[in-house]
Amino acid sequence: MIKECLEILKDRFTVGIMLTIPIVQIVIYGFGITFEVRDISTVLYDEDRKHQAYELVNELVATKYFDIEKRVGSRKAVEQEIIAGRAKVGIIIPPNFSDNVETGLPAKAQILIDGSDAVVANAIYGAAVSVGLNRAVQILTTSPAEKAPLLPIEVRPRILFNPDARTTNFVLPGVVAYIGFMLTMFLTVNSIVRERETGTLDQLLVTPVQPLGLMLGKLAPYVLIAFITINSLLAAMCGIFRVPIHGSLLLLEACTIIFILVALSSGLLISACSRNLAQATHMAVFSIVPTILLSGFVFPREPMPLALNWLGNLIPLTHFLQIQRGIVLRGAGLADLWQPICVLVVFCVLLIFLSVRRFHSAQA
Repeated sequence: MIKECLEILKDRFTVGIMLTIPIVQIVIYGFGITFEVRDISTVLYDEDRKHQAYELVNELVATKYFDIEKRVGSRKAVEQEIIAGRAKVGIIIPPNFSDNVETGLPAKAQILIDGSDAVVANAIYGAAVSVGLNRAVQILTTSPAEKAPLLPIEVRPRILFNPDARTTNFVLPGVVAYIGFMLTMFLTVNSIVRERETGTLDQLLVTPVQPLGLMLGKLAPYVLIAFITINSLLAAMCGIFRVPIHGSLLLLEACTIIFILVALSSGLLISACSRNLAQATHMAVFSIVPTILLSGFVFPREPMPLALNWLGNLIPLTHFLQIQRGIVLRGAGLADLWQPICVLVVFCVLLIFLSVRRFHSAQA
């Protein structure tokens, strides 16, 4: 027993992981898992800009479901923000909205909802209808009977992209991305660390091959394997579960290759920082929890605390989910998704650079 305790204490890296992983996981689970729908990113197009419009918007915001992050100048801009994934809800208030309420004519406002996430879409739909009815009752109780129409204010929610609110349409693109990321990363970790333990990697490091060339050589076969795997999953998603791809398939394939390189680079970095397979496995498993909870794969990111929301931006899967769901569900194009694509490219370059540096130090 004493010998075993001494050996465990000598491996400070593993002991540190064993002690810190449970604490980090309980924090992420506690703050990250929430089925509440609140603070959903919203854009506003208000052509009226008068009292009744302000009152309606204030009541929508007061529900805590809507977080107005941007005001735009046209209906097309509202739709474009939703297609690009920068907003999930758009509020459109037409001109003469307040005048119609004051003169006893029906006033109508529209709310466009991104139906990609059925849970969020249904919650927003119900909140919008409830606010509209509540506001109509307030006006009916304060207006003269002869001036008040049957329904003075009508809020009309409209679900875009997924009008049937199929959960499968939201979940399966995320499942494809998650499986592809984890499978690719674990394959790389297993390959590199196995060669390190058998001494093959050390023999390669003393050859004239540069670490960058070594890394690229290790990546190449797995790029092909991961690409075939992800495309097989996409084919099953479309063929078996009838989830259509509304956007450019060519753009999706190009972004998939970038994402595969990021996943492989993540595995390389974990391998470069590990001395044995046990350490590498611990680090890879540790990355699973934040990847699932903080990337938006299952739970919406908006209700999360600000710190965890920012931490989610450091997870590559977060940005690929924006790209994949944007192309598959909303038909988004390059002009809409260039920001998350650029982030993935930066991740790829940075992770390969750090891996090469780490292997350089190991060689020295």
